[in-house]
Amino acid sequence: MRTLLIGTALMAFIAMPVSADIAIPVPEQGSANMAAKMELAQEYSKLVPVGSDIDKTIEQLALQVPVAQRTQFKSILNRTIKADRLKSTSEMALVDIFTKSELEALIAFYKTPEGQAIKDKMPEYQGRLQPVLEGMIKDSVSSLENQMKAAQ
Repeated sequence: MRTLLIGTALMAFIAMPVSADIAIPVPEQGSANMAAKMELAQEYSKLVPVGSDIDKTIEQLALQVPVAQRTQFKSILNRTIKADRLKSTSEMALVDIFTKSELEALIAFYKTPEGQAIKDKMPEYQGRLQPVLEGMIKDSVSSLENQMKAAQ
């Protein structure tokens, strides 16, 4: 699921104007709870690194580009995508969304052999869902376009 979300985010990122400036929300830094949650978010980032998801997502996205253009496409994505920025945004989102006990539970899970196996298998799972989701989105856009044309 995470790779699918990152893939979707990457596709949106690619479509954005180069000059777009995205504000990254910053959680309150003053509380001890926030500091503890940030430490947990950073620990989670070590167990489930965003960087490896980016690499896998780039490989999956490249399969959708004609073979002759794949190397150039991957090169552009590798230059454009800022792993550190994604990692920071991911950690901020973890702190903002999850409670301390939920972060602790996530970390405990991903430290287990089952958690690691699930993390490793998730790209394959997402890879099977992605084409179906993309087809549904394309059908929705096509339907909307047809409805708009009919209304004119």
